[in-house]
Amino acid sequence: NERFQVCYIYDPTPVALEEGGDDNPVLVITGRNLAPTTNRFLSSGITSLSFFLALVFAVSTWGANDVVMDRLTQANAIATEAARDGISGVNVDVNWFNELLTPLLIAIGTPQLASELSHLLFAKRGGFKTTPPTVLPLLALPYLSFQTSLKTSPKDPSSLFNYAFAGPAAGMLTSAVFFAVGMQLTLTMTPAALEYAPSVPVAFLKLSSLFGTLVDYTLSGGNGLGVGAGDGVILSQDLNTAVPLHPFAIGGMTAFMIQSLDTIPIGGSTDGGRMSQALLGRKEHLGFSAVVYGALLVYVLASGHREIFLSYLFTMGLVQKDGAEIMCRNEVDKAGLVRASGALVMWSVAFLALTPIG
Repeated sequence: NERFQVCYIYDPTPVALEEGGDDNPVLVITGRNLAPTTNRFLSSGITSLSFFLALVFAVSTWGANDVVMDRLTQANAIATEAARDGISGVNVDVNWFNELLTPLLIAIGTPQLASELSHLLFAKRGGFKTTPPTVLPLLALPYLSFQTSLKTSPKDPSSLFNYAFAGPAAGMLTSAVFFAVGMQLTLTMTPAALEYAPSVPVAFLKLSSLFGTLVDYTLSGGNGLGVGAGDGVILSQDLNTAVPLHPFAIGGMTAFMIQSLDTIPIGGSTDGGRMSQALLGRKEHLGFSAVVYGALLVYVLASGHREIFLSYLFTMGLVQKDGAEIMCRNEVDKAGLVRASGALVMWSVAFLALTPIG
């Protein structure tokens, strides 16, 4: 039927969801379009803000570069003076900075494009539809995630898992390639190229055990673990010290961290939440998601590492109120052991990418 569908799911009534409740499978008749209602203007506004903050993040990576900042300051002074004197037609050349900025934007955007294309591919293969993404903002990184919702039901949890796993997997792989190429290009940069290179502070590198370790080892031979004399020259410096890197390295690192955030099994419309629901079931996922959220909150409050996770938890608390994704047409069959193994590998890598050093 084009308007209705029959879903084979565990009893979703409140009594059945209680501890010890009877959750026998039942047949539920629903409409096919299960898309949540959204405010398009609000969604567009949030997406525009996120893109603006992403641009600010990208530009800020040249904030510690005196050569670049001096040239930009001079260009701004010329434009300001011409406007004050009423002189029109003054050509202020900033194309050189756009050329510097473009590789970084490509390295940040391409992994996200790969993730969204993978989502579309597996949604089409699974025979279900999704909403356009809303880009959620985050201050410590260019953005938090591309948030999508399912409009129609996947066939089963395996189809839901494939969709959720494919996006971050493609994004992480593409990000890792950019980072690896960027680190190689960093090692071969000439003094003239380094003069115009972007940078990130040591404090930013320490936000990720995985990438802090790799940068520290590649550039100075340290192990990045902060144990004894393990740190190399990079991580031993003051937290505000700028570390010049090729734009591909910075973009690949930040894009990988963004993809990792989306694998955290919180809520229903994150990829991590969908994987958890596909593997555990709806009722079990709700409990597991609450435990993960609570554990992260305790960690943030107890450790003081609030750069990423404080705003992440605040945003998730606002946008993930439902806690679970829409129902599959068959929710009784779980995703299986092979997919569970893939999820564990992905979550382990994401854990390393998001665990701070020190």
